Amino acid sequence: MKLLEIKNIYKSFSGKKVLAGINLNIESGEISSIFGYSGEGKSTLLKIICGIIKQDNGDIMLNGKNINNLEPYERRAVLVMDEPLLFPHMNVFENIDFGSKLSSNKKRHINNNRNISKSTKEIMELLGIRGLEKRYPDEISMGQAQRVSLARALIVNPEIILMDEPFSNLDIISKTKVRKLIKDINNELKISMLLVTHDIEDVLNLTDKMFILNNGKIQDSGKPKDVLKKPSSMDAAFLLGTENIFEGIISEIDEKNNSIKIKLLNGKQGNSYIETDFQGDFEINEPVFFVIRPEEIIILREDRQTSKPVKENHFLGRIISSVFTSRMMEILIRSEDALEFKVLIPFHAYEVMNLFEGKTVNISLKKSAIHIIKRKKPIKF
Repeated sequence: MKLLEIKNIYKSFSGKKVLAGINLNIESGEISSIFGYSGEGKSTLLKIICGIIKQDNGDIMLNGKNINNLEPYERRAVLVMDEPLLFPHMNVFENIDFGSKLSSNKKRHINNNRNISKSTKEIMELLGIRGLEKRYPDEISMGQAQRVSLARALIVNPEIILMDEPFSNLDIISKTKVRKLIKDINNELKISMLLVTHDIEDVLNLTDKMFILNNGKIQDSGKPKDVLKKPSSMDAAFLLGTENIFEGIISEIDEKNNSIKIKLLNGKQGNSYIETDFQGDFEINEPVFFVIRPEEIIILREDRQTSKPVKENHFLGRIISSVFTSRMMEILIRSEDALEFKVLIPFHAYEVMNLFEGKTVNISLKKSAIHIIKRKKPIKF
């Protein structure tokens, strides 16, 4: 069921167009995200939804009702900023309870017959901040402050919570805890949430659906893992941090056997081909890009029989570099044809396989993991 509908939203500042016809739908009970570079208008869109900024054109529909002319406090769409923005002269309990006084809707999530004080305490319990009632904002951590800010949003019983870069000021441990907390709240209260972020990990770890905002428009949308693996354009691929990007020409198309063969133009031209599953409306001799995520490339183990999926698209190469990054090893492999592949594997796998810089290895690119993108214009690598 559609909860929030954004219809053809335009917004310009000083003659510069920031949003150029934004259309998106948020489903009831889901966590959705708007992903994009800084300065692309993500925060502007949130402020338009909650009524802080007025759009130039377009409609905002909440539960089937046009809310264009409603004041922010009437919209039941609450904005949680990257900075908690708590009142320094109020303690934690007073900061949370203050939110209820700004709302004309007196309903509560927990029990409508209980008083405000009891509801506030139950929301604090839900957010894991009981015991902080009498502390002031300068006496709690940034992670705790963000939970207080979220509690203040929940107390007004909103239809949707909008979050603007909610983890940008948190350390990695606090970020992980608050992400889980938001997911737990969504599961328990079934409240819809929309966050904006430029961190793909926020999207992958938290959201059910993502929208890519670039150049004032929504470029891609869908389940995060699907969008990550299959960007619709090179702009989206670069934005998503796609690193294995190759140029090629379609040499064979076999729709009956679900296969496309591509001649590679990178490396030593003319020496390498790859096969991928059939996709899109491509033509023989059409120039294309194809991409594959680093975690989808398989380094073959020397001590095991290879299974059918990893017999596809084999390359022999040498490990040029390996870097440890947050429990994963980032490995750069250069093939005999001078193609370079970036591969991600768990640290324990790196050790078990006795990998090291300079070692020669076989790698496989699964057909199902290769995504083809139409080539609109030349791109320099």
